[in-house]
Amino acid sequence: RQMFENARRDGLTGCYNKRYFMERLHSEISYAMRHKVPLTLIMMDLDHFKSVNDTYGHLTGDEVLRELARRIHNTLRSEDVFARYGGEEFTVIARGISHEGGLALGERLRSVVVSDPFRYEQLSLPITISIGVASIPHVRISSPIHLLELADKALYEAKNGGRNRVVSA
Repeated sequence: RQMFENARRDGLTGCYNKRYFMERLHSEISYAMRHKVPLTLIMMDLDHFKSVNDTYGHLTGDEVLRELARRIHNTLRSEDVFARYGGEEFTVIARGISHEGGLALGERLRSVVVSDPFRYEQLSLPITISIGVASIPHVRISSPIHLLELADKALYEAKNGGRNRVVSA
């Protein structure tokens, strides 16, 4: 059982990994469409994370990722799927959450990150995140990948719009 659980988790943050996230995204979208319930996908990316690694080193960067995961995890419901999608990019699948609720959740997640500097050894680092939110049935999708693309596009609009913000698909 432990080996199975380890295969679904990211070794650094303890979040689900991308492979598990993709499996769940497909099944959660199928469930939402079949039962006609809303589903929200949130994509998050740490702002200027490369500069944290370049300035303070990868051990500091790793600690920032672990602390971010802890803060986000403590803010979510147990049924939400929280995953590390890429290096400093994370996702949340929130079943039963409307688009408006997803935007509010995104803002709550953004706030929990920026509310208190991240501390590591003698450092105090102000960290911000950009967030993209896409929800069904708010948007019509042709596939799970389409929902992912919409959330990703909204994330990049948040980045291009000044960072440290939540943007709707």
